[in-house]
Amino acid sequence: MEFGCVFIINSILLLVSYSDSHEIKIKDFSNLGSEIYLDSMQLISKSNYPVEKHLVTTEDGYVLTLFRIPGRGPPVLLVHGIGDSSDSWLVLGPNKSLAYRLADDQFDVWLFNSRGNKYSKKHINKISQKKYWDFSFEEMGSKDLPATIDYILSKTSQSKLSYVGFSQGTTIFFVLCSMRPSYNDKIKQAILLAPVATINNIQTPLISLYANIYDKLTLLAEAGVNEVFPSNVLVSTYHAKVCNLRSPLRFFCGLEYYINFGLKELERLPDARLPIITSHIPAGGSAKTFLHFLQGYVFKSFRRYNYGVKNNLKVYNSTLPPVYDLSAISAPVTLVISESDWISTIKDAKLIQDNLKNIVRNMVINKTVDFSHLEFVYGERVSSVINDPILRFMKS
Repeated sequence: MEFGCVFIINSILLLVSYSDSHEIKIKDFSNLGSEIYLDSMQLISKSNYPVEKHLVTTEDGYVLTLFRIPGRGPPVLLVHGIGDSSDSWLVLGPNKSLAYRLADDQFDVWLFNSRGNKYSKKHINKISQKKYWDFSFEEMGSKDLPATIDYILSKTSQSKLSYVGFSQGTTIFFVLCSMRPSYNDKIKQAILLAPVATINNIQTPLISLYANIYDKLTLLAEAGVNEVFPSNVLVSTYHAKVCNLRSPLRFFCGLEYYINFGLKELERLPDARLPIITSHIPAGGSAKTFLHFLQGYVFKSFRRYNYGVKNNLKVYNSTLPPVYDLSAISAPVTLVISESDWISTIKDAKLIQDNLKNIVRNMVINKTVDFSHLEFVYGERVSSVINDPILRFMKS
């Protein structure tokens, strides 16, 4: 889970126009096929892989965009983290990003985009903005994933697929398989990177502040703050400028990534790819999704969305929202956890392990490796620490 630090970005965006010998303007990135402003389809094409774009409509009318790198092998679905998109599996480029590594081994690779991110912002009906953004990670798990999985299995004539999720991508897997248990039988194996359900022990510096103003944030969302951390050119340009190891403004990038992700050193992300990686984050999401994660910390449990006592009685016939039943999950699961992760902590992962009944592997990255949350997808060491084991698991 990645709680944004928007006040840092907003207070510094004016520095994008900072004028000195290091000045970087949009035009500097837009020529020569720069990857900073390319979408997933363009990134895949630029890397000389075949690519397809697919649209999937959910049962409640949201239109999701999937990108596919077709292969002769079995299908695998890659599911991004909160406020992120399919770009996350591509921005390290060939030889490092997991999507390309899987494609090189002939897997049929499908890249998911949840409702509300920059690729999946359409609805089949004309509905208000308030109604459109009235979703959290529950709808992603209970509606987006079923529609996506059924679509992929239909297109590939397969009965099962493999699932790789990161952070929120694991959360919505837990929602799917607990709320719609028939989908357990459609999962060949699930590899869950930095799994997030309960976040009782999350260590991000601002979590206590957010928890203390949880009621106020909820009121803001109800008052009309619908979308948060949207993707736009200005933010992409800001990140491309300051998240450059040669930038005089690099401190601000380091501060943002430390506060949000516990990434202590930007050098743990590939130097040459850093402007590309950071310019693709964030990709947008709903305020309700972030509140639902924060609710987990406030309630110290993994529950459905809290509407308050009165409305909970109407929706759930209970004063408290029901707990997601992890014991209903029967799909074979591999958990990949780091002892140095501030967000998916060892203590919280233990609570997940105690409730799942079909854990086939439990891979723990030792604290001496000092592997942070963001490194699971974007890190310099991702090939050896994460991707190589995933490929072994997939082949076995």
